[in-house]
Amino acid sequence: MRVLLVSQYYPPEVGATQNRMGAFAHGLAERGHRVTVVCEQPNHPQGVFRPGYGRRPVVREDDGATRVVRLWVAASPAKTTARRLAFYGTFAGGAAAAVAALARRHDVVLATSPPMPGALGAAAAARAARRPLVVDVRDLWPAAAEALGELADPRVIRVAERAERWLYRAAAAVTCTTRPFCTHIDRVAGRPVAVHLPNGALDALVAEPDAGPPAGPFVLGYVGNLGLAQGLDAVLDAAPALHAAGMRLRLVGDGPLGPALRQRVAREGLAGVTIEPQVPVGAVGEVLRGCHALLVPLGAHPALAGFVPSKLYDGLAAGRPLVVAAAGEPAALVEALGAGVAVPPEDPAALVAAVRALADDPRRARQLGSAARRASRRHARAAQVGRLEALLHDVARRAA
Repeated sequence: MRVLLVSQYYPPEVGATQNRMGAFAHGLAERGHRVTVVCEQPNHPQGVFRPGYGRRPVVREDDGATRVVRLWVAASPAKTTARRLAFYGTFAGGAAAAVAALARRHDVVLATSPPMPGALGAAAAARAARRPLVVDVRDLWPAAAEALGELADPRVIRVAERAERWLYRAAAAVTCTTRPFCTHIDRVAGRPVAVHLPNGALDALVAEPDAGPPAGPFVLGYVGNLGLAQGLDAVLDAAPALHAAGMRLRLVGDGPLGPALRQRVAREGLAGVTIEPQVPVGAVGEVLRGCHALLVPLGAHPALAGFVPSKLYDGLAAGRPLVVAAAGEPAALVEALGAGVAVPPEDPAALVAAVRALADDPRRARQLGSAARRASRRHARAAQVGRLEALLHDVARRAA
């Protein structure tokens, strides 16, 4: 099978999208399929091109498993609305042109969203080339952007909702990371088109040997995007009480709120808090295992209750108890797995109480961590590649 995968974000960039799409591309290639990836030239999240990129419109690479077509985009460290529109728009235009040129040599087009503009460009070109389209949806857009205050103009929201509806209706199938997403997408599409394809733990993390908790003070760790959806200001609100109890808070990552969070730590003199830069995927396991418990937070907006952050699955593989500061799907999942504790989102007092309880009961913390480790083997990302392969085969066969 010949698969054309379109994703604005892709390795060597670091992030949830990149991890998911990289695992899918290489997993399909390892199963004998020919995979071509269309993505941006790496610059995310800083908005600065990595060495060797940004000077040519297209960079073609072959990593031995996949062919990668990297497109120039209007990258910028400035995250203004105009800059973001240019950033997403240039990739959407380039992706549409690339799919138009390549689609007829492939059996199926797989596009991921968000960002939605790239998926829309790929969908339009796939439709013109009469190639079946599968859309992989990791976050609901524009619902998430509206919930986070990124979209407020009712006219813009209506246009975005029409684009969302067209995309789902243009797809032969839509894979979704959570069941609430499936329900939403089927409703918007007006037909059953959604397939549940959850995130999973990075296979490399699952394969790493188990290790007990580190010595020293109890560390609550967070590894991921420092963005609007995570409710990290409320986590910093908990920092003084955690420090007073002899515990440390370790945040590792980058994102739009990174500068503001670092400034707040310095301004308020928050002791026991460190905010470290993003690390390569290969170093994530060491960071996770260097903590005693791992934080999976989301904001309190009801629209976020259907999201399950990919960091939850990677946290399972580290064998540490999870502290899920969120409502809905992620809270239900961690409790069903017996892999941690759930507290209400953006509730500093509840967060402190839960972490203190783990620190005061090392035996329970080890039990939860062991359950997390066992669960990670059932939720490894390789298992999702097989399900995706079967779906793509079916879509391509029906379109033949």
